[in-house]
Amino acid sequence: MVMVWPQLVSIEFVAMLVFTLMLLLLGTLVNAPLALLANPDATPNPSKAPWYFLNLQELLLHMHPSLAGVIVPGGALALLAAIPYVDNTPIGTGRWFTSPMGKSIAWFSMVYATVLNIAMILFNEYVGVRRVLQPLGTPTVVIEIVIPIAMMYGLSHLLVVVVKRIWPAADTRHCLIALFSGFFATYIVLTMSGTAFRGEGMHLFWPWDVTTTGLH
Repeated sequence: MVMVWPQLVSIEFVAMLVFTLMLLLLGTLVNAPLALLANPDATPNPSKAPWYFLNLQELLLHMHPSLAGVIVPGGALALLAAIPYVDNTPIGTGRWFTSPMGKSIAWFSMVYATVLNIAMILFNEYVGVRRVLQPLGTPTVVIEIVIPIAMMYGLSHLLVVVVKRIWPAADTRHCLIALFSGFFATYIVLTMSGTAFRGEGMHLFWPWDVTTTGLH
């Protein structure tokens, strides 16, 4: 058993006080304008969820609502909960990335996921899977459900294959590090895209083009 009192607890308590003070100062000194009262005759465009849900709202642009709002986040949470049962070896416990190889795999996976997510967002904005396949008579279920699931599974599987090819000594834990790092990068990219790069009609735009109409 490793005791955390008083060394760790005292440090965490001081950190809590510092962050609380910082939040109070920011809330006092920085102006955070609120929008006008809700008007059903003039809804905002775009109408966005809170920032911590904007990654899911970004997913809504690319797949079926049930998939983006329930199945994908639920499946992600279930897979995260399953990690300790898939990798239960005590080797490397408590060590960041387990090994130097794990750190390299994590960086590679984050770059891999970041590049692919940005590429897919741009493709769907300027080309569009729906715009390409609907005129060909492709069923909606294929466009909104089958293709997104195939892409998510296929690219995740490809990441594991590439990691094992580049790092032949990669074991189960290193593969899980790769998948989690890719998931983390995907979460960040989708959140940033939905927060800063979506304008009217949820189309891509530069964040400095945003207007502040209706703020006070």
